[in-house]
Amino acid sequence: MTGHVDSPKVVIETAEKRGVFSSGYHTDQVNLAPQGYLTGTEWDWTNIYSQLVEELHAGKTLMDGGIPHILRGGLKEGFCQVSSYGPAVSSETQQIADTIKVEFIDGSKVIYSGEIKDNKGNVVIAASETIKQQDSKLEQMDYLVEGVIGSLSS
Repeated sequence: MTGHVDSPKVVIETAEKRGVFSSGYHTDQVNLAPQGYLTGTEWDWTNIYSQLVEELHAGKTLMDGGIPHILRGGLKEGFCQVSSYGPAVSSETQQIADTIKVEFIDGSKVIYSGEIKDNKGNVVIAASETIKQQDSKLEQMDYLVEGVIGSLSS
């Protein structure tokens, strides 16, 4: 169980009380669930803000395009990191996860590969297509995938 919320304390602690494994987001939350916490991702704001301050100090601005309007980064850029592993994560699983982390950093990790259809039967990612981290197609998703019941309203 996980939650993309500003204060995940309740989600992580409730999962722990009910014997459900959890993973975190934003900060290391192993202390909230010492038995059931698996791992999570954390933003490294010191790295992000240091980069922005350096760019401002160098005279770059949003107005001249020197500082991007949308700042993107991941493991490779040091914008985020993987939280510590909880005790329920075996050393074998940690090794597998660490290998995948390297693939994210070197850009070789495929996140999605086709064929993927929307819930109306339309192919949205072709059988021959692969999507990697920071592919702009991930931010253009305006459909529900096959098997999801419902619709999107604009």
